[in-house]
Amino acid sequence: MEEQPVQFFAHPQELALQTFLPLLHPHLPTSNPLFNRLIAPHNIPSRHCLFAATFPPSNTETSTKLSPIPENCTILFADRSRHLESQIWLFNPLITQPQPLSAESQDLLTRHVEATVHFLKDIQIPLAPGWPFSPILKFGCLHETLATTLLSIGNAKDAVRRQTVWNLWLVETGPVSSFEKRSLPEGFSMARVPDEQLDIVISTSSIPRQAEMLKQQPSVGLLDSEGKMVAWGYVGIDVSFATLYVLPECRGKGLAKCVAAELVGRLGRGEFTDLGFDGRSGWVHSDVYDGNEGSERVMRSLGGRAESRSFYVWIDSEMF
Repeated sequence: MEEQPVQFFAHPQELALQTFLPLLHPHLPTSNPLFNRLIAPHNIPSRHCLFAATFPPSNTETSTKLSPIPENCTILFADRSRHLESQIWLFNPLITQPQPLSAESQDLLTRHVEATVHFLKDIQIPLAPGWPFSPILKFGCLHETLATTLLSIGNAKDAVRRQTVWNLWLVETGPVSSFEKRSLPEGFSMARVPDEQLDIVISTSSIPRQAEMLKQQPSVGLLDSEGKMVAWGYVGIDVSFATLYVLPECRGKGLAKCVAAELVGRLGRGEFTDLGFDGRSGWVHSDVYDGNEGSERVMRSLGGRAESRSFYVWIDSEMF
C-alpha cells in the first residue's frame, strides 16, 4: 500500500489553542516547551505566528468528523520574525515512546520531520515582520529523538548550520510554590527586577537581551539593603529558566537557590498573570550544559530532574 505523504496545515491561532493544548497536556512535562510557547502572551496578531499540525483545522472542508486526529501527529509553532532567537518548536507523541523507536515508527517520524522543513520553507507569510525570512530555520528545545532525526536528514543534505546540546531539567511548580521561604541575608529583599536596573541584566548576559522584552517576562531580583540588585532570575517566553545570575562577589551564599525558588514559586502561585503567564502547565524547564554543577544543584534544590537532552538546531532550508 502506497504511503500517504505527510502534509502540514496552518491553523488559526484561536482554533489552534483549542485543539493543540488538549493534545499536548497529557504529555506534560515532555511537551512543556511547546505547550508554553503556544500560550505565550507575545504571540500577538501582528507577529503572524504560525500554528500548524499534520491534520487540518476542524472547520475546513478537508477535515470531517469521520477523520479523527491521528494518534502520532506533529504539532508545530513558529515565529520566524525572531531573527536572533529560536523560532520553531515541535512535538510528536512518538518521542514519549520507549527508545529506540521501531523501524516503522522511526520512518514515520522521519517523514514528519522532513515535511516540517518543506512546509516552513514553502509557506508564505508576507504580512509578518521581517518578511521575506532568512532561509535558516532555528529550531529550539528539540527533544533528542526529534533532534537526531532532524540532524540525520540535515546532515545528508549538508544543511546543518549550527547545533548545541544541553541537558533538559524539569521542575514542577506546585511543590515549589509551597516551599518554606528561604532566609535571606539581613536587609535583603525580593522584588521583581526594577526597570531602572535592567542595564546590569543586559550587560552581564552572554545572550543579547532587549530591555522591552525583559519587562514583559516574569522576573525576581534580590536587592541588598541599599536597593541594589545582586542576583536575579527570569522565566523565558516558553517558561524556561532564561536567566539566573548572581554577582561574582555575592556567590557561594546560596542566593541562586533563593532566587530560583522565589521565581518558580511566584509562577506556580499565579503571581505573573498580569504579564500573561498563568503557569497553567505546572512545569518549568531549564537547559543546562553538561558539567554545570552550580545550575544542577539549583535544579535539584527545586526538586527538578534531568529528563533528556535538549537540542538547538539551525537548518538551511535552501538545501532542501
